[in-house]
Amino acid sequence: MQDDTDPSQLETSSPPESPLGEHNTPEDTELPVCPICNVVFYRRQERNRHIRSFLPHSIYCPFEQCPWRGDRHDNLKKHWSAKHTHVRFPEQQPCQIYDPDPLVELVVRERLSIESAAEVALFVVGQRAQELDKISIWANWWGRTPKNFEH
Repeated sequence: MQDDTDPSQLETSSPPESPLGEHNTPEDTELPVCPICNVVFYRRQERNRHIRSFLPHSIYCPFEQCPWRGDRHDNLKKHWSAKHTHVRFPEQQPCQIYDPDPLVELVVRERLSIESAAEVALFVVGQRAQELDKISIWANWWGRTPKNFEH
């Protein structure tokens, strides 16, 4: 017996629902992996923070002539409370040299190599050093000391 069912009329099954009512996709269920060193993470945010460690520091201390740079605002606050206790922390000042997130996203999507992303970031760090009058105190554009920088 021949089946005359039109394939376009068949009901397709949808992906299973997550507890939040959203559809699961392969991207949602796969653990995030660093495209640089293949380390597996449980959360996308952890992977992205890890990838940022391959880039120059993106946050600076706004205190005049302070060379400190880092990549997390909580570390800036710790630095400030340890080194600049006599001055109130400027909560509203962004203190950002550049935004690493677009570069990280391009690296994750494999549209930009980490080397190229670092070159772009270093170029911006050089420009910002001039704007912030920190050229003479930012001798190392990466903002990392050689002993803890192995990338």
